[in-house]
Amino acid sequence: MTPIVRRTDVGVLALQRFFSTEPAAALLARLRPEEAAAAQAWGERRRRTFAMGRLAAREALAAFGAEVALPILPDDRGAPRVPAPLCLSLSHKDEVAAALVAASGAARVGVDVEPLTPREHARDIAAHVLTEAERAELLPLDEDVRRREVLVRFALKEALYKALDPFVRRYVGFLEVEARPLGDDVGERNVELTLPAAERDAYRAEGRLLLVDELAVALVRVARR
Repeated sequence: MTPIVRRTDVGVLALQRFFSTEPAAALLARLRPEEAAAAQAWGERRRRTFAMGRLAAREALAAFGAEVALPILPDDRGAPRVPAPLCLSLSHKDEVAAALVAASGAARVGVDVEPLTPREHARDIAAHVLTEAERAELLPLDEDVRRREVLVRFALKEALYKALDPFVRRYVGFLEVEARPLGDDVGERNVELTLPAAERDAYRAEGRLLLVDELAVALVRVARR
């Protein structure tokens, strides 16, 4: 399907939907040979999402004006590797993939996409991904609004981890950070992000939240202070 491309002050975003009926083999056939070979030993679902991410990445790179001839393979932390001075982050959920490209410099970026459409039997993840302060802030909200806000903050934290990981190279727990969308713009909102206590003085983080077709798309940039 035709991707949605957005230019933001965090980077260039490509958001692409894929047909659920298209098998992994067909998607892998659209990749570079080295990329397809890297995914051959995986199961169907993982091969599909790997291919979806790479195809979205090509769209974002083209829109950024930085066509990359090398295959986009995972680095030792599992993040997509592209040549300097670029940085790239990928996300995929169900039949949607997102790619965020920026000029790295001293910064790195992260993206996450989460469907906001209610799911049958979906469990409440608030206690696992939100701090006590965040949960208290959401307590007065209507249940449907609260559920969406939990997913939004989950997406922001996932994007933040991806942008921060190249610097700290460690797992960062959900309860180490807080994420708060600011304002009430339905389409795009600034966000407030707090970093883990150990990294707070060394790095700064900024981000945006986009709401596109019942998807929460979180974009985050982290840089050294």
